[in-house]
Amino acid sequence: MPGSVPASPVVIDLLTQSPHLHPRGDDRFRLVRPGQSANRPTPFDPGTHGNPCRTFAVQDYLALADHPGLRAATTAALSQHRLCPAGTATCLGLTVPVLALEDRTARFLHLSAAVVFPSGAEAIRATLRAILSPGDAVIVDAGAHPAMFETVLTAGARPHRSPPGSVEGVERRLLRLSRTRRAGRLWVAVPAISAHASVMADLADLAALCNRHGAGLIVDVAHDLGAMGQSGGGVMEIQGCLGRPSVVIGSFAKCFGAPGGFAAVQDPNLKARLRDQQGTTAALSPVLAATILAAFDIIDSPEGVRRRRRLHANSLRLRNHLMADGVRVMGQPSPLVPVRLPPGTALARTALLQSAGLAVTLLGPPTVALHAPRWRLQLSADHGPADIDGLADMVRDVVRW
Repeated sequence: MPGSVPASPVVIDLLTQSPHLHPRGDDRFRLVRPGQSANRPTPFDPGTHGNPCRTFAVQDYLALADHPGLRAATTAALSQHRLCPAGTATCLGLTVPVLALEDRTARFLHLSAAVVFPSGAEAIRATLRAILSPGDAVIVDAGAHPAMFETVLTAGARPHRSPPGSVEGVERRLLRLSRTRRAGRLWVAVPAISAHASVMADLADLAALCNRHGAGLIVDVAHDLGAMGQSGGGVMEIQGCLGRPSVVIGSFAKCFGAPGGFAAVQDPNLKARLRDQQGTTAALSPVLAATILAAFDIIDSPEGVRRRRRLHANSLRLRNHLMADGVRVMGQPSPLVPVRLPPGTALARTALLQSAGLAVTLLGPPTVALHAPRWRLQLSADHGPADIDGLADMVRDVVRW
């Protein structure tokens, strides 16, 4: 095998075909077989992509997207509400399901108030625009969503990058900034679980640090809420700090079976500022809000507990298999299992894995460092032991190739 892989396109002779890897325009790549256009996306269809349990790139951690209960709730909502909201949230968009979802989200997170948005990324942008002021200093975890860095800058605040999941890194920056004259407030923004390395934040210690220094704590729970914790409260529940962050931001798309995002706050007075930001975006569809409410019912039930246990068992099983085989697995147990790859051959190895019928996500620059490409294996409660064992064997063989 060559020691390095050409930039793009990459052509590798595998089996009887010659698949090509083309950049998608973001941080990932997709496999294009002969006869397909590199510029035309190929739709995902479980019927043509084989067993959906061989898909390890779908963000549906509790496997609720095709749950009969969610389908029934969606059908019922369609008979009562418009598919598309009549306007923005501040103009005809605050429907009964949307308001009920905001109340349910705030109660679930033990916070005073919540506001919902069409997506998790929009929730990040709108929330940071609402709470940040020019002169604020924001310590942002290096593993945070790119929208956090982007919005901190556009809000006129000063970002201070901190190593992923490092309490010590945050503490050093808080001490330095606390002694520095500044015009605004101190904030700390972290993901509960980083999307690229599955690093779990120590939210209890961070909350104590922020309280000691008078800083606000912003937590992104996109990858853990609903999927982790006995009751689905994520890392905050596991660490006993539900209700302690100043602001909690997240996405419903990863675990609740439908797209959408939210922001929940300690201070109820912030809700009016969040509402103002909603006036610049489309409101969440009432049909999607009803679907997510049905997902909350499942997540907060014994069935939700069983699904979380299966998901956690899958994560531990895969991690144990891979680590026993000497594969470089990153982070802590979560629905994400990142696997480090050699930088020169990451594309070729991904093509080999996908040619065997396994769908995975390859992360590369600029999302992660050039020298640290990785697969992000995304697990589901519907994956069985045989699926996990088969994936572990294939990953081991391809990584050793």
